[in-house]
Amino acid sequence: MLIAPGLLYCLAPAVANRVEPRLLGIPFLVAYLIIVTILTGPVIWLAARLDPAYRSGAAEFVPADAGDEGEIQR
Repeated sequence: MLIAPGLLYCLAPAVANRVEPRLLGIPFLVAYLIIVTILTGPVIWLAARLDPAYRSGAAEFVPADAGDEGEIQR
């Protein structure tokens, strides 16, 4: 799922590289990029919610919680 937004950005020149039609006065390529950008957030949210670690309630690893292992040794 997380590959889709990146792929849509990469395909923009091939799929949407034209000025007409205009959407709300915005060239099609710009409108396409705005729409993909807006849709990226919900896709990432959905991918996170479908992650088995999220559903099981597993604790998320935070490097600051590692204790002495994360400190700089002198």
